[in-house]
Order: sequence, then C-alpha cells, then structure tokens
Amino acid sequence: MARKLTPEEEKQAVRDISVAAEAQTKVGDTFYLITQRWWQNWLEYVNQTSIVNDESSSEHQGAVNLSALKKPSCIDNSDLIDEAVSEDSAMGIELHDTLVEGTDYILLPKEVWNKMHSWYGGGPVLARKVINTGLSQTELSVEVYPLRLELHLMPKGDRSAIRMSKKETIGELHRKACEIFDLTPKQVSIWDYFSHQKHALMNDMEKTLDDANIQMDQDILVEVINIKLEGGLSSNQENGSMNNGSLAAATSHSSIATSGGLSASKYSSRNGNSGSHFQNLNTEKAYGTSGVSTRGAICGLTGLLNLGNTCFMNSAIQCLVHTPEFAWYFREDYHQEINRQNPLGMVGELALAFGDLLRKLWAPGRAPVAPRLFKSKLARFAPQFSGCSQHDSQELLAFLLDGLHEDLNRVKHKPYIKSRDADGRADEEVADEYWANHIARNDSIIVDVCQGQYKSTLVCPVCNKVSVTFDPFMYLSLPLQFTATRSMTLTIFTCDGSALPAAYTLTVPKHGRCRDLVQALSNACSLQFNEKLLLAEIRGHLIYRFLEDPMILLSTIKEDNHLTACKIPKVLKKTKFLQLIHRREEQGIGNAQSPVGWKPYGTPLVSPISCDDTITRSDIQQIVHTMLSPMLRTKGSGAMTTSNASVVASNESHADSSIADPTKGDGGSSKPMLSEKLPLQLVDENNACIDLTVGDDKVVKLSLSSMSILVFVDWSQKLLASYDTKHIENLPEVCKHVHVSKKARNEPLSLYTCLEAFLREEPLVPEDMWYCPQCKERRQASKKLDLWRLPEVLVIHLKRFSYSRSMKHKLDTFVNFPIHDFDLTNYVANENNTRRQIYELYALTNHYGSMGSGHYTAHIKLLDENRWYNFDDSHISPINEEDVKSAAAYVLFYKRVTLLSDEESADRILILLKTTTEGLSQLYFAVGDHVWSSQGFILRFVQAAPNVWNFVLSAPSTNAYVAIGFSPNGNMVGSTAVVGWVESGGTSNMKQYFLGGQQPSLVTLIQTPTQGLPFGNASTMLVQSGRIYIAFQLLTAQPGSRLIYAVGPVGRLPQAPDFRLTEHQDKIATSLNYASGQFQTEKRPESNLRRIHGLLNMLGWGILIPIGVMVARYMRKWDPLWFYMHAVTQSIGFILGLIGVMCGFVLDGRLSADVPIHKALGIVIISFGCLQVLALLIRPDKSSKVRKYWNWYHFGVGRALVFLAVINVFYGIHLGKAGSSWNVGFAAFLVVLFVITLIMEIRIWCRE
Repeated sequence: MARKLTPEEEKQAVRDISVAAEAQTKVGDTFYLITQRWWQNWLEYVNQTSIVNDESSSEHQGAVNLSALKKPSCIDNSDLIDEAVSEDSAMGIELHDTLVEGTDYILLPKEVWNKMHSWYGGGPVLARKVINTGLSQTELSVEVYPLRLELHLMPKGDRSAIRMSKKETIGELHRKACEIFDLTPKQVSIWDYFSHQKHALMNDMEKTLDDANIQMDQDILVEVINIKLEGGLSSNQENGSMNNGSLAAATSHSSIATSGGLSASKYSSRNGNSGSHFQNLNTEKAYGTSGVSTRGAICGLTGLLNLGNTCFMNSAIQCLVHTPEFAWYFREDYHQEINRQNPLGMVGELALAFGDLLRKLWAPGRAPVAPRLFKSKLARFAPQFSGCSQHDSQELLAFLLDGLHEDLNRVKHKPYIKSRDADGRADEEVADEYWANHIARNDSIIVDVCQGQYKSTLVCPVCNKVSVTFDPFMYLSLPLQFTATRSMTLTIFTCDGSALPAAYTLTVPKHGRCRDLVQALSNACSLQFNEKLLLAEIRGHLIYRFLEDPMILLSTIKEDNHLTACKIPKVLKKTKFLQLIHRREEQGIGNAQSPVGWKPYGTPLVSPISCDDTITRSDIQQIVHTMLSPMLRTKGSGAMTTSNASVVASNESHADSSIADPTKGDGGSSKPMLSEKLPLQLVDENNACIDLTVGDDKVVKLSLSSMSILVFVDWSQKLLASYDTKHIENLPEVCKHVHVSKKARNEPLSLYTCLEAFLREEPLVPEDMWYCPQCKERRQASKKLDLWRLPEVLVIHLKRFSYSRSMKHKLDTFVNFPIHDFDLTNYVANENNTRRQIYELYALTNHYGSMGSGHYTAHIKLLDENRWYNFDDSHISPINEEDVKSAAAYVLFYKRVTLLSDEESADRILILLKTTTEGLSQLYFAVGDHVWSSQGFILRFVQAAPNVWNFVLSAPSTNAYVAIGFSPNGNMVGSTAVVGWVESGGTSNMKQYFLGGQQPSLVTLIQTPTQGLPFGNASTMLVQSGRIYIAFQLLTAQPGSRLIYAVGPVGRLPQAPDFRLTEHQDKIATSLNYASGQFQTEKRPESNLRRIHGLLNMLGWGILIPIGVMVARYMRKWDPLWFYMHAVTQSIGFILGLIGVMCGFVLDGRLSADVPIHKALGIVIISFGCLQVLALLIRPDKSSKVRKYWNWYHFGVGRALVFLAVINVFYGIHLGKAGSSWNVGFAAFLVVLFVITLIMEIRIWCRE
C-alpha cells in the first residue's frame, strides 16, 4: 500500500506536474474543471506549516498532526452542475450558466487532475479541450462551454440539441446530424438557421464552426433534400426561410463567459458565446420572409448587462444595433468584406465582435446579454475605454464607427490621391471629385450609411484668397448656444375687472433685466397698445416693491419669490396706486369661536388713481367692486361670473378717462353690487384705519409723501360666500420646479438653431490658423461650413460638455428636436439637389446627471412596430413618443425618409405599371397576392420608407368601377375608399369616397386632401392588357389592416359633376398582415347575426303570428283546443320575434346602420306584441259585458301587427340585400296563407 503523502509533498508534486504540463500544452489537450470551493480547501491544507519536529517525530506523532490538518474529503464538483438541466438533457452533464473562472472553478491540466483524482477520488469528471483562438490562431484557451446547437429536421419538424466545439468542422456537424436523425449524408443539406431564417448553406466540410460564425444556442436547419414537395420541387430548391408554422425551438439554457486567469496555468478558459446570457429561443413559428426580420415583439428587445459603468457603451451599441442598415448587414454574411490587412483597422476583430453581439441582440428572446467579449476587444484596441470608469458615449460612438469602417473597408490597397483646390471650378465638379477620391480610399457599409459631405470655405482676411474644400463627415457635432435662460412664473391681474387672474410661465435671459421680462409677458398675454404692465414683488401677502425700473437685474429676483403684474392704462399722469390688501379673521387654536384678529392673506390687488381728481369714499368702493367683480359668484348657483358679464371696461375708457377708474368707463353703470358696501378700511398718513362703509361723499385725502393708497378688505364668512377667492389665495413661486411640458414647449433653442450656429461663418481660433497659399503665412481666416451631401443615417451630437482650464461643465439646455419631418432641404448648398431632405428620428442616447457620474440610456423606435422603447442597460420598457424629448438628449440618430417629387413619383409608377405583372413585382413591389380570386383582384404593396407605403391594386377592366377601402372596423360604413374607373372614351378617373352610411346619399366624394387618406406625392391610374391599375402612396406609419374590395355594376359608372357612387355589385372584406404579406378573408360575425335577425323575425312575426291568427279565426269549433294552439303558436312567435328584434338592436350598435324606418317599425311591432300578451293575461270572462270590446281590441291589434310585420320583413330583406330568393320564399308562403284564408272565408260565408 502506497504511503500517504504529507501536505508539503502533495503541493510539491502538483507544482512539478503543472510546470511540466505548462511547457507542453498544445491544441487538443484536455483540462479539467474543479470547484473553486474544494480547491481552496486543498490549498489551505497544503499551505499550512507542519509542526512536526524532524528529530522527535514518529509515525504516531505524524498521524496525529496530519489528522489535525483537516485533509479535504473527496472532490465534489456537484455545485458546478445544473442538475435540473442535466436530467432533461440528452447531452450529458450541463454546467451552470453563470460560472466564472477563479470564482466558481479553476482549470487543471490532465496530469494534475489524474494525480489529484488518484489521491482523493470523487467527481463528476468535467473535461474540456484546449483550442486556438484569435485571428492569428496562436492563442490557446480552454473551451469551457462548447457550442450548444439546436438541430431542426425539416420537413418532419423533429428537433435535437447537441454540444460541439467551435473548432469542429462542418463535416463533423453533418456526420452527427446524420447519426441523430438516422440519415445518410447524401440526404442532408445543412443551413445556418440563425433567428429561424436561412442564411448560408453549410457545404464547406473543412470549414470550422467558428469560421462559419456559428453562435451559442444557434439553430441549425437539417434539410432532407430527397423528399419531393408539392409541385415537384425538392426542399433544397427553396432558397429562403421556411414557412412551416409548426416549427418551434425549445427553450435553451444560457451560458455566461468565464473571465480571469487560470489558477494552475497560464491558459484562459473560453466560453462559446463569449460573454452573454443566451436568449430564450421560444417562438411559435418561423418567420416567413428572408433577410432581417425586425417584426414581432420578441426580436430587437434584448438588453445589455451593465458590467460596471458601461451604460455609456450599452446606449451607443443599442442605437447602432437598431440602425436598420446595420441590422441587415451584420446578420448576413459580411465576413468576406473584413479587411485584415488594413493597418488603420483592428484586423477585423472589432467588426467580428460587434457582429456577434448584434446577432445576439436580434435573436428571439429577451434574456439580457453580457457584452464581455466586446468590451475586452474594445479595451484592447482603445485602452481609454478599459476599466470600470464612466466615459463619453459620443466618443465611444465615434471610435466604433471609425473602427468598424476600417475593419470593413472594401479598399484593400489605398491609392495615394492629392486633392486639388477649387481654383474657380464649379462646386459640383469639385465636390464630386473630392467624393470620388474619398470613396477610392474609403468604401464600407459605414460610408454607405453614415458618411456625408460638407463644403468648407476659408477666406483670407488679408488677400481675400478663397479656399473651398469638400470634406466627409461621420456625424455632426452641433454647439448648444448658451442661452443662459430661466423660467419665471407670474400672475397677471386686471384693474378693470375684465378677466380673472392668470398665471404665465416665461423663458427669459438669466442675466436679463426687467424690460426683458415685461416684453416676454406682454407677448404672452397679448397686451393691448394702450396698456402697460406694472410688476410687483409680493412678500407676506403685501407688496414688497414695484419693479418699475426696466434696468433691474432679473438675477436679483429669487426663485422662491412671488411676482404679480397688473394691466393698467398706458396714458396716466400724476397717479398713485391703490393697494387692496386682503385680510381674514384668524381663529383661536382651542376655540373656534374666539377670533384672534384680522391678518393679511392672498395676493394684493393694484389699481391706479389720478391725483388730479377728487376721490370720495364711494369712488374707492366702486374701484374695489370693479377689481373684485371677476370673482363674484352668481346668485343662487354658486358659479363664478366673469368680468365680461358684469363689467365691460373698453380700451377707450382707459384712454379718455382722467381718472384711471374703470367704473367711469362704459361698463361702470352695470355693477351689480353697488348697493352692497364692502368692509373696506383706508390707512391714512397716521396709519389709522378709516371705515369706508360710511360717509360716501367724504373726500379721501391722499398722502403727498407716499405713492400708494393702502386699503384693507376684511373677508368675513358671509362675504366669502359671495366671492370665489381661490384665484388670489395661492400665488405661484417665480420658478416652478416641474418637468418640461410635453404639450407646449416654447424653448428658445431648437435643433435648427444649433445647426445654424454650426454652419455660421466665424473666424478661426488663433491656435488653429490657416496657412494662406497666396500670402505664404498663417492667417486667422474666416470659416464657413455648408452641408453638401447628406447620408442615409444622420448622426447628430449635441455638444453638452464644455471644457475649460479649471472645470468641466455640462449644459442641461433643452433642445427642441423634431421627431418627424426634420427638413434639411434649405441647409443643403448643392443647388443641383432638388430632392427634399427629410429625416425621421429613430434612436437617441440620453445622459442624466453630472459629467463624471451620470447615467446613459437610449430611446429607440422599433420601426416595424412603430413604437418607442427605453433601453436602460438590461431593462427595456415601452414609452410614449412625447416622452422621447427631454433635456437629457445627447446623440440623435435620424434616418432619411425617401419622398419622391410629384413628377418623379408619377413617372416611376407609370414606368412600373407599363411593365408586365411579373416585372412589376420584381422591380418594386415586395408583396402581392390575389386578394379576391373570383374577381381577379391583385394587391401589391411595399414600405418604401418609414411612414411611406406604396400600393398598386389591379383588377380586370369590365366597364365597372373597382374600389379598395380602408376600414377601422372591417365594415363598409365608416371606411374611406379609393375608387377607380375608366370611361368609354378611355378617360381614367380615381377618386376618394367616405362611406358614411348604406344609402347612396351618404357616400360622399372627398374633395380636399385633409379629409381623406394621407396620400403621398403622387397617385396614378393606368389601363393595360385588359386590367385597371390603381397606384397610390400613403404617408402613415402603419396603414389600416382591415381592407374592403368592391366592384360596381357593369355600365353604371359615376358621372360628373357630383360623381355619385352607385351601389356595389359585390364586395369582400379581408384583413392584411403587413409583416408577412398574408391576407385572410373576414367572415364578419355581423353577417351571421344579420341572417339570424332576419330568420327569427320572419319566422316569428311573419309566419307563426299569422298562423296563430288563422287558428283563432278558423278552429273555434274545436274548443278549447283552438285556444291552446292559438296561445302556444302566438307565444312562440312572440318569443322568436322578440329575440330577432334584440338581434336587430345589437346589429344597430355594431354597424351604426342608418335604418330609422326599419327600426321604428320593429319597435311598433314589438309594442303591439307586448300589448297582445298583456291583453291575454287580463282577458275578461265570456259573460263579462266588456268581453265584446276586448275582442274588438284584440282582433284589431293582432291584424295590425301582422300587416306591419309583413311589410317590415320585406323591407328588411331589401335593406340587407339578401337577394330575390328571400323575397320569393317569403312571398310564396304569404300566397299560400292567402289562398287558405280565402278558402276558409268563402266556406264561412257560405255556411252563414
């Protein structure tokens, strides 16, 4: 038996084996995972210092000491195993998804593992292979997480999951797939089935899965190619996505990248997914369109984990990933465009890392992705972004765009081209030359999408030498004009009682003066030419000061101050200001009946008084009445009455009155409460209070030293009942701390203003002077930029961060940027470019907080869903479009909207229409199908750009109109239709109609563009090869999916001048899925309900009720049998008819049908039926004297009911357009009843 080793001997043995293994490690060697917990226990065991003395040691002592060192038990790797997954997995043992090397496990070379396992035993054994990584394929790493692939066998639909190394070949994948599904290699064709779409046929058997860009948890399509499909085509002839709606991918379990060094060796572990939680591939169907599919709620809504202050990176990545052109490009096979020889690039590693990350973010599912591999690549090539510090998102974006461009530059060998100056040549020629030179050296997807060109003009201030160059740009960095503004809130009062107080919030220069505030307030309140504003600062419910000096600095007004403004006449001389101070009685705390005294409250009011006139106490009463009149309650209602109803103070009264008293104007004679005096007290020069309720004719002596007359109004409970004083009680502060209004923003800074500042001519700074080739010296030239060529995607950077020698500053200025219709047409200097330059916002990054410790998020619009989302690292939530704008907006992403001019649209569509039907679909329109086979209707449509949809409807030309209607609910009523027809002379007509009802008079011709569908620049119509083609363009984010097609009667076309639309001959309603192009004929539930409504009413009122009448008339000799038969028949008829009428009311609510006569007749009929039922219940005895009258009533109402019911049934058949069969059938029944009735009446007549 081998001697047990001491801890020191174990440690030395492991060390020696590790050193030897490290020197000989190569690709294909095996490493073993061992739990970090057990490994740490073993390290503590072998690193303890022995207390055994060599001279006095014995075997017994050694045994005692060894036992005291707590030797670890057997190896236990169970905490690395995901038992729940392993039990259900056919792939064997599965590790937990989130294992991290150095934290959860360490890697041991095979020799070390064998030795440790021989000492301690245990397990389970977790072996992993060494592979080569990196572009040079010289770096070694252990593949801890091999690729997990989901195999889909088509057309059977079977599935199986396997594990394979990234370094295994496609041939090995073929072999394993054949073994799993029991197939031969000749039967199998394998496809890269990423995101359930066919991408590339994997037929290069020597190519590794890594080279084929296969990702963790990726779907692989195993297609059996010798099974014949419908039409004789084998399945491998379909080069596109599968249309099997039953295909479903099983839920896959994710893995997360390992990081950190290897404890026992220098080799790092490798995760097949390189740092991400893999998405949950759980979708119910495969997508039916090829290429990039951004439709569906499960795609494009994957977040990015924050790895430690990486929100700056996450926000920029999400914006780039959701750029449609990039999403398309990086999900296709872009590897052939990688430029590995470009010295300015990153040998393709940045592009590969970004492409892998983009694929994961667009995969189905929403499990957040950890971008560890991408960040490591980023830190490798841009060390400034390494670590966990916060960085500028725009700086990262600039690096990414430039790095991706260099990695994907199609120009392998850049030619040297020397640019020439303009030297008087035409700008168009010079610009094209510069752009051609640029493309000769720079040609990539980044250039195709993001690069534009601007014109730079330099003028020497000395010799006037003009230098014109045309330079490319990747983005525009727009300066934020430091407006230094502030918001101020004031309340405006009127002295003439013409309006209630109103608060205004204004934006004024922060370092402005009172004149700026007065000017802004005058514009906001529409101040009249003969009025002016008097500003006052309120403190403690008293006027602290009047701000009459226009040069007072606004900075002296604090944010918590309260300001008011009073409208007063402009032409005033020698005036004083009456200050009306409101007071109310303060109550004691313990006893509500014990008043403490009168104390000021509310907002003082101001009115001017002329010093030249004699002022009596009644005049002051009148002035105060006028000032308070807007708050006067109407007697008996408690509602407020405005001053317009009680006081009319015209502008002329202000101008002509010698006293600024509104009561002496036109409206002064109409004051309603002159007889009721207000409890006013005037403060005289000695601060004594004078009661103004007595001595009306006494003259008020005005103080010569004071410019104000102080008057108190004491508000008792009785007086408060007559006035609504809420308008003067709560005066807002100067600065309201509220979020910027989303409904009405009047900010002074717009995105256009920033752009104009960027393009404005300005001198160069002294540090950046220009060398004038004519002066041969550096000059401080003036520089002017102009936009010349705009890219498909325009990236705009708002320069919020400013730097100075001593500080860094962030501007929180709100920039009002357009979301739709960002029109740059007038900013493009290229005069030959006549096309409108319209852009639409689809993404932006936001920065919140201070410069060094803020947080980045992204707002992104999924274009196919037409919905905005907030991407906050791993958290994604939908937002409203109005929430997109904020003062945090930092980098804006705009996409060009392609709008053709009227002539271009018409010419283009006409050219397309003149091609064959097949050529039409191939040239332009992406989706088309026979939407109405019986009538030969074909609809083609395509989304040409965001908010731009093109439609072409074609149908046989049969001398009848054809129509397509867009309905909000699938009904014809309420829909808007495009109708086209060709007259006998060949003249084509296309018009819009609104179907307001079922009657022809309610179908109205739409004559103004604002009333109909949102038509684009052009619409046209053409007849060719016996078919009518109606082409039109809709400017909308998503057209209505409920479409109605109709064809008119042959030979009955709308005629001038009113073009009245005749009734259609036939129609069909469909629902269209714009994402897949599939349509479905709608069988409206109302159609069944209409049929039930007609049948029940016909059977109940039109058949059973008349039969019941005949039973009562002709079967009386079989008493009492006739009575019971009559009662049962009438009851069943009544119940069926009642249900039919109820169905009619339901139909009326759903269809909003305009059938008043039909509805009125139905109500009368059911009323008669109810009367008959009631009459039956109160039927008098035969011996009663009133029985005779009851019989007359019962017979008369019953016959009237039958007569109205028959008429209404025929009228309902007509309204419902049920057809002649219904009329013939019901009429035949009535004829039979009539014949029977006639025979019975003749028999009765003969008998009598």
